Amino acid sequence: MNVQKGSQGEPWKRLLPLARRDTRSLGRENDVPSVYAFVARHREHFKAMTLPSDGLVLLLEGTKEVRFGIDQTTYHPGEAFVASAGVTMDVTNLPDPASGQYRALFVRLPRPLIVEAARRWPQFVGRSTFEPRFLPMDSTLVDVLLHAFGADDRAIRHPISPQLAQHRFLELVLVLAERGALSLTPKYAGQSTVDALRQIVRHRLHHPWTVAEVAQHLDCSAATLRRRLVAEGQSFAKLLLSERLAAARILLSERGADVADTLAATGFASRSHFAAHYRRLYGEGPSSARHRQREPSKSF
Repeated sequence: MNVQKGSQGEPWKRLLPLARRDTRSLGRENDVPSVYAFVARHREHFKAMTLPSDGLVLLLEGTKEVRFGIDQTTYHPGEAFVASAGVTMDVTNLPDPASGQYRALFVRLPRPLIVEAARRWPQFVGRSTFEPRFLPMDSTLVDVLLHAFGADDRAIRHPISPQLAQHRFLELVLVLAERGALSLTPKYAGQSTVDALRQIVRHRLHHPWTVAEVAQHLDCSAATLRRRLVAEGQSFAKLLLSERLAAARILLSERGADVADTLAATGFASRSHFAAHYRRLYGEGPSSARHRQREPSKSF
């Protein structure tokens, strides 16, 4: 295959030489920016995967299915997304039917790199980005990537020094922050308990979550979790209800899902309680929202 053919109109094809072989086993220190090539000839499935640091995923061949909460997105060659640290996802990698290969790049963006970027560009601090954000691999992004780690897989197999890596990868972080795909966090600003809890429950809203179970995920006691939530003006029950209702709203009004399917997907045990909460928040019943979504739009 001539990987350079059509690269002028499709800049992402210039990244193909970086994924000639699988390099995910070539680990580096967790706090060093690095890039890995994922190459596979068989379907791979990673259930409830959580990344310890932010990462940029760039799809080069095959397809990648990502499930985050009630949303499932399929990415194709030439598309990319940022996966945020601590977010739980189900991921499936599928080889291309014609070539029999799956190829992608994963760029690890560790915490020290994000902290330094936040110090340099404070205007991008505090933008919350839980869900994966779609990014086209245009010429600007590809140029920055090639400058960061070279034009072929030699840079992956023989990485540059940690100091030079941080210097080069900062440019990539700036591009991602400018596009709203990456949230910059200052050195002494930790994630709020509310945000952490949302990340945990949003992936499995159908699960019968308890305070004790979520507290275990956050490595604290149930009493401590309750105190932290109160300090941030929230409660466990209200936050869980809010997340479930927001997901139900999307399923009913945007996707036309059945009420029964919506109940199952969002973890409501009682249809009457669900309908009452939904009507109180949105001013209409669940069935009305679904019927309105299915009405054909009128052209004028």
